Amino acid sequence: MLLDRIVVENFRQYFGRHRINFARDTQHRVTVIHGVNGAGKTSLFLAINWCLYGKSVDNVTIVDNVGELMSKEALSRVAPNDRLMASVELSFFHGGDRYIARRVLRASKQTDGNLLLDNGDYFTLMRTRPDGQAESIPNPIGTINAILPSNVRTYFLFDGEKIDNFAKPESAKEVKDAIYLVLKLEILDRARRHLESAAQDYRRELKKVSSGELRTFIEREEQAIEEQRRDASRKGDLLKEIESARSKIVEIDQHLRETQNARALQEQRDAIEQELRQLRSEQESIISQIRDLATSGYFAIAQPAVDEALRILDEKRERGEIPSNIRQQFVQDLLAQMRCICGRAITDDSPEHQHLLALIKKGLPGSLENDVLDTSAALRPFGERVERRRSDLHTMMQHRTGLVDAINRLEAELSDIRRQLQGSPIEEISRLEKQREDFLADIDSANLEIGAIDERGRKLAKELAQLRKDIEKARTKEKRERLLSTKLSLAQHSVEAIEHIYQTFADDMRLRIEAKTKEIFKQLTWKGDHFEDVRLSPEYNLEIIDRYGLPARPELSAGERQVLSLSFITAMSRISEEEAPLVMDTPFGRLSSQHRNSITQHLPDLADQLVLFVTDEELREQARKNLEPRIGAEYRLCFDPRTSCTTIEEEKPNERR
Repeated sequence: MLLDRIVVENFRQYFGRHRINFARDTQHRVTVIHGVNGAGKTSLFLAINWCLYGKSVDNVTIVDNVGELMSKEALSRVAPNDRLMASVELSFFHGGDRYIARRVLRASKQTDGNLLLDNGDYFTLMRTRPDGQAESIPNPIGTINAILPSNVRTYFLFDGEKIDNFAKPESAKEVKDAIYLVLKLEILDRARRHLESAAQDYRRELKKVSSGELRTFIEREEQAIEEQRRDASRKGDLLKEIESARSKIVEIDQHLRETQNARALQEQRDAIEQELRQLRSEQESIISQIRDLATSGYFAIAQPAVDEALRILDEKRERGEIPSNIRQQFVQDLLAQMRCICGRAITDDSPEHQHLLALIKKGLPGSLENDVLDTSAALRPFGERVERRRSDLHTMMQHRTGLVDAINRLEAELSDIRRQLQGSPIEEISRLEKQREDFLADIDSANLEIGAIDERGRKLAKELAQLRKDIEKARTKEKRERLLSTKLSLAQHSVEAIEHIYQTFADDMRLRIEAKTKEIFKQLTWKGDHFEDVRLSPEYNLEIIDRYGLPARPELSAGERQVLSLSFITAMSRISEEEAPLVMDTPFGRLSSQHRNSITQHLPDLADQLVLFVTDEELREQARKNLEPRIGAEYRLCFDPRTSCTTIEEEKPNERR
């Protein structure tokens, strides 16, 4: 979707009819709408949302009081019992077609001067055909939701003051929901749930008409599936508990860094933990290399056989059998011609003939002889390879031992730091450290339970696979049971396939969004060198890692959180490859000049279309210069205090500041 034009009429403080044409040119894709606080920026932002989605959508209120949408000036100018209306018309392009959406609110003025609204509003959606004629869309609400789903709109039409929600510590659910909705994972999830429900219905029906062994298998299958559901729910709760505990630990660490009597110990712990992360990463790499070397240990086992093969080959070489003194093909040619090498004829059973036959038996075919020679050449360096592998394995094991010693030493130092902090005479420091230990213990317990759940899950998966084979075998030949069993099998296999596709796709998208968010964040933040990495965990926690390898989200400023959230939203838009505008109300209100300058420099290249509702203070000096070459349309909202109405004035390029 790319916005083309909006027309508001008698909408809030916009008395009469007012129009804005949005910039869509690839080189000039930015539309800037200026206005002082209270001039009507948020009203225009609301007009776009109300036109597309009405007063509420998905149980989320867009307009608290619909009556306040009607222009008070328009109401004051009509006589009692007269009709009046407020409307918003929005035209946009999508998929090569041009659409016009219009929502109208009608009312009557009562004799007491109050407003009597009609029951509901009126929504129309038209599409322009290639011949220029407009046709009405029979299902306008469904079409709008297909173009820009209502549950996705807030990721493209958003309030700049609230954009930092994605970067808050408790935002994992919001981040996951955003990815789920924008990348349309709900389509796969809906299909999975539908098929799962169908499979459950078939299973119940099959159980009713079955008896004996088949019924027993089906009942156990139901139990196993229910166990899987319970385990999945419990695992989800445990992961949330782990993330909450980690967030609390980060907060405690930050508090200890800011406490004078604990700062030195906490900074020492930060350094040790960073070193531990590096050592453990190196340890994992070494263990992987040791595993690879160990799996190639067949070299040592095969050594006796290799030595014996080389001995046999050497003996044949010493006897002149390898390589042959005379090529076998040459002897075969002499026999075929029955002539001696000197040209004299040879007769059958003559001494010369018998000698040539003996040479044929003694020699090897040319191809086989080459293979034998190649094998000998390949086997000779075998011993060196075995010795080299042994040496490499010994070196790796020594390295691993050194890493284990270093890790144990650092763990001992961490233990000493914990002891000192817990034993601090300052009660607050001691209390915080004890809380930290409790959270660490909670994480360990949760991880242990998750491990048990995963192990149980593997066993259940194997049991279910066997049960489904048993069910197939136990099916009777009765037609109804066979049909039900086939439907059940198809539904269950489809569920498993969709679950695999869903998880694979979700993981791939998460990693791609993580990489793109990091790339954009590096562009938009002025402290790019300080922030080392951006991570989106499997639990959908959006985290910033600083140059010390530590989580930095708790210490982000409001402006930095806003930049992180904006990076995430823009990354989703890029990865989804959906053409959509970014419409931002008050986008730079809490940003420092450095962030504002960086965003205005790069954001136009990251959005298909950018619409900014700003105050003059938000867009000045360098930020203004950055946007200037990309601005394709610019408007100023002029508020008249005498009428409390706003008019919209377009600023021509030569009039812009």
